[in-house]
This record gives sequence, structure tokens and C-alpha cells, in this order.
Amino acid sequence: MSLRRLSRVDQKRYTAAVPTTVAQDALIRASTEAARPLVRRMLALGVPFGWVERALRALFIEVAAAEFALPGQRPTDSRVALLTGINRKEVRRLRSTRTRQPQAGTFGLNHMTSLVGRWTADPRTTDGRGRPRPLPYRAARGPSFVGLVRQVTADLAPGVLLEQLVTSGAGEIRDGNVIALRESAFVPRRGSAEMLQILVEDPAELIETILHNAFAGGEQLLQRKVYYDNVGTEGAARLRGQVRREGQRFLTRMDRLLAQYDRDRNPRAPGGERLYTGIGVYFFENAEGARGQRSRRRRTKPERRRKEHPG
Repeated sequence: MSLRRLSRVDQKRYTAAVPTTVAQDALIRASTEAARPLVRRMLALGVPFGWVERALRALFIEVAAAEFALPGQRPTDSRVALLTGINRKEVRRLRSTRTRQPQAGTFGLNHMTSLVGRWTADPRTTDGRGRPRPLPYRAARGPSFVGLVRQVTADLAPGVLLEQLVTSGAGEIRDGNVIALRESAFVPRRGSAEMLQILVEDPAELIETILHNAFAGGEQLLQRKVYYDNVGTEGAARLRGQVRREGQRFLTRMDRLLAQYDRDRNPRAPGGERLYTGIGVYFFENAEGARGQRSRRRRTKPERRRKEHPG
């Protein structure tokens, strides 16, 4: 599928001053490499290629219809077939049967992260050093757990979020029906629907940032990493804890900074079109990646101990 088949508006939205074939090849290589850890896990769980192929075919059709429609016109099966390279009969079949599945865990995950975020960022629920204060479950005056939940959602009972908070290990119930945070961030349990939902959301957000920096004009978004390729396993074990603590301190500061611009929390925040915005931190270690880099360096140029991506 050539980008020359798209309208000029479409091309301007999604490409930069890069030759079309170069951009196409780079995106295909990037998408396959980004999928490598997912493919490894899917093979381990017995997921056959056909399932993924069907899902990707449906995704191409969904995105083409939703984001590449001509102004003022409903996207036809013929246009979607032209954009995607999928035959019109298959496009018609999938568009008539396609139903969006509910995203397991999204509801609870979003509310839990918002609850903990408000708790750690609001001056009324933190002490002089910015640490989250224990809160009474319910109070006639002043901050309370129930009051905090009501700021987040009116659809869920406070007891439901309290149970999830305690089950995850992020919170605890103390004497006197007082609720305290044990962690300043909500981390879902391993293997839970909420943890898998992070897999759905976070990689896409990172990829959108990288694509913006690669193709879009204007201001670059923050996208940086540092790495070293000769860290011993004993040092890595110690490093994980240190990075976790430093990362959490950074995210706590960023949480308070972003809260100043969120109009739900600060009615005097600057106006404009509504945006979803945030910042994330991640730590990675990969023995295979280190081996691959060493083998490539033997064929190319001397080692670089530290690398930082611009943006």
C-alpha cells in the first residue's frame, strides 16, 4: 500500500520529509521488532498466528474507517479496501460483524490510579513533607476516603475501591477505620486483569510519542533513555531497588506538576482543547539485548558506554 494513494491531508498528518519507501520500511521493521516480546509470550501461551492476523486485519479496517475518512463523507468499503489493501468483500464482512470488546480492567484501573494520584497530590491529604496522610473512612468534615472516592467516581461504591486498594497491597485498614496508603502508586497484582490492561495501554502511548518525534513537526515530546551494557547480575539486583525509589520520587513530583494543569482539580488552570497527557518511567534489563549489541559492535565501531535519545 503506497502512501501516494492517500489524500495530501492524510499524508501531511502522518508523514514527514522522509522518502515514502524509507518511511514504510522503517515502520514495518519497527512494528515487527516491537512485537517480538509479545510474539515470544504468545507462542509460550499457545496463541497461533491466525488469531493475530485476524485481529490485525480488523484493526487496519477500523483505523482506516475512523481516522482516514474524507471530510464530510462516510468511509465506504471501497475506500477502506483501497487504503488497507484488504479486498472489499472482507472489509464489508468485518465492518458488519466488528464489535468492540470491553477492555477488561480499564474501569477499575483508571479509577484506582486516579484515586491514589489525588491522594498523593492534594495538599489536604498530604503532610508537610508531601507524604499521603492516613484518612478516616468517612468524616463529617475534612478529607476522608469516601470523599476522595466521590471526587473520582460516583458510579463505584467506596467499599469496592477500598477492597481493591487493600488486595493490591497499596493500602491498609488501620484501627479506628482509618485508611492508609502503603505505596504512593497503585501497582496491580501480577496476572490480574488490571496488569494486562497496562500492557494494552502503555506501549501504545510510548509508540505514539516516538512516532510524533519521528514524523510530526513542531515541538518534540520527551523521549529519552540511558543504558549501559555491561552490568553484572549482582549489581542489577541492587540497581532495581534504587531505580524504583528514584523513579517513584520523580513521578510524585510530576504528579503534583500535572495536577496543577488538570482543570478538574484546578479550575483556574489554562484553557484550550481537552488533552490526555502524562509521563511514564520504566526500567529494563535484557541479557539477549546485551549479547546482540556486543556481536554487532565487533563488526562495526567501538563501544559506547552511555546513550541518550533526544527529544
